[in-house]
Amino acid sequence: MAPTSQPPGKPNRMGAATRTKILDAAIAVLAEKGFSGFTLQSVADSAGVFYGNVTHHYATRDKLVEAMLDAILERYRARFDELVASIEAHEDGPIRALVTWLVDDAVSPETAPLFLELWAMATHNPHVAAGLTQLYDGAVDVCMKSLGVEPDAPSARGLRDSLYVLGAVIEGTSSIFSNRDRENGIYAGFRHQAIEMLVPLLEQKLAEAKANGR
Repeated sequence: MAPTSQPPGKPNRMGAATRTKILDAAIAVLAEKGFSGFTLQSVADSAGVFYGNVTHHYATRDKLVEAMLDAILERYRARFDELVASIEAHEDGPIRALVTWLVDDAVSPETAPLFLELWAMATHNPHVAAGLTQLYDGAVDVCMKSLGVEPDAPSARGLRDSLYVLGAVIEGTSSIFSNRDRENGIYAGFRHQAIEMLVPLLEQKLAEAKANGR
């Protein structure tokens, strides 16, 4: 019997649900097993679907990696948009709230293992490298706009550069502290120093950007 065709214009909800399940499983496998353990079969097992279900939607591991990266970036952008919306009226000021959230998020179980694997993959996968670059560029733009500064304004260059310094600190935080016991005081000391050093720098650059932009 021939398969029933999908009515024109009607979304294939079953196919979309399966793709979401596969992508969720792919993200979990990458975070748990790393890229060396990231296979189509391991993703199928984690998703609870047949291997053929995975290859039907993503014929190769590279295709699955590309789709997974797009899903990760879309979800992380949504998280970041929510963060920016929540810190604008924060009692400690938007910059301190922003720095604190990013430093803590960098070592969270949801973020650290995943992004460490993505950066490792980026060294030999141009698509992953481009995706991560796009994420960080977009995050900096969102931050600047939320602080009332146009990202492309000449006066904003110092603030932009300082936000990339923050990004570098975040990546280092993941690398050094994600696998350590964060209750032993080492991370607490780093966290305090990072926040106290970065907040005045960013506040100064923000004031300069606004003053020079008038």
